[in-house]
Amino acid sequence: MVHHIPRAMPSTPISDVIDTLQGQRFDCADTIFVTDSLGHLEGIVRINDLFADGKRPIGEIMEPEHEAVLPEDDQEAIAVLAMRLKMIAVPVVDHDGRLIGAVPPEALFRILRHEHMEDLQRLAGIEPHEHGPDVALDAPIFDRYRRRLPWLLVGLLASSVITLVMTGFEETLAANVAVAFFVPALVYIAGAIGSQAVSVAVRGLAADHVVIGDLIRDEFVVGVAIGASLGVVAFIAVYVVFGNGVLALAVGLAVLGGGTVSAVVGFGLPWLFQQFGADPAMGSGPICTIIQDVASLFLYFVLVSALIL
Repeated sequence: MVHHIPRAMPSTPISDVIDTLQGQRFDCADTIFVTDSLGHLEGIVRINDLFADGKRPIGEIMEPEHEAVLPEDDQEAIAVLAMRLKMIAVPVVDHDGRLIGAVPPEALFRILRHEHMEDLQRLAGIEPHEHGPDVALDAPIFDRYRRRLPWLLVGLLASSVITLVMTGFEETLAANVAVAFFVPALVYIAGAIGSQAVSVAVRGLAADHVVIGDLIRDEFVVGVAIGASLGVVAFIAVYVVFGNGVLALAVGLAVLGGGTVSAVVGFGLPWLFQQFGADPAMGSGPICTIIQDVASLFLYFVLVSALIL
């Protein structure tokens, strides 16, 4: 927040406001903040709207009852508010509604970049640095190692479930070795779809309060549509190369089911994190990857066992 900003009263003629701006160096001069005699914020005037009829009072061209923030509000919420309302500078008021400063455009850009970098690192399961995400690359090697390792250890331990799934269908693999050829592709598709869903969910949850029921429904539809599209492609490719219609059907259905599960899990897990008071981005990537891989492979082997054996 900066404090030295242009102010005016509603009854002040525009020409007088322009005269008062000359010869002064403001911390932020992109917006004129209109207040009453006690300093309560009544509205704002963007600088590009200021040069109108100089005889009119500025109160006639201001945006009245403009939204403002408090000094203790979260910085990311302030930046999101600025984007939603297309604000150049965000007014800051005290609890009595009196104007005390503004968050200038350069600060809003800095906040957005900081939060974006922080979300990217948390999505990857990297613990936040106490001095911010920008110092991550300059941190000592051991510090970088220590911050990346924990969630990957969780992923390594959880990946043992994939081994159990594979060993549980040992007879299926032994009966038709071609079944194993498609495991890497299924794992990749599930991870890719899930990563997209996680990214969308994290930014959406950070940007605003969302109705999770509607979004999960929409993501389910998206997952089915993507899974069906990729499943058809996979079915055709497997059938052309291997000439096995049953195996091709199993792969296609597995892609359909895995894509649907990955989309829903990728969107729902960050929401669960938020519901329990945790950062929705923290560890979502590694955890979603395990859930998606296990679900996709389990579904695939069940289908193969039912259709082929």
